Amino acid sequence: MRLMHLVLWTALLALSACVTSVDHWSKPGATQATIDHDKAECQYQAKSATASYSSAPSDKSMSAAVGAGVGDGIVVAEKQIDLTNDCMRLRGYSGS
Repeated sequence: MRLMHLVLWTALLALSACVTSVDHWSKPGATQATIDHDKAECQYQAKSATASYSSAPSDKSMSAAVGAGVGDGIVVAEKQIDLTNDCMRLRGYSGS
C-alpha cells in the first residue's frame, strides 16, 4: 500500500511539472463566449481522440497495474492538452 501511495504522488508531481496548458486564448474579434465554445469543442475532440489509449504492464502485480494506470493517465492528460492547444491554434487563436 505504501508503494502505491509513493507511485501516485510521484506521478502527480510529474504531471504537474509537465502540463503546459494555455490559460488565456485570444483572437481578434472573438467574444469570450466564442472562445469558450471553441475551447470546449477542442477539448471534446481531444478527449475523443485519446479515449481508447491504454497500455498493458509486463508485470502482472498490483503495483505494476496501478503504475500503468497512473502512467496512462499522465500520457493521456498531456496528449489532450497538446491536442487542445493545437486545435485552438488551428482555429486562429494565440495563447498565453
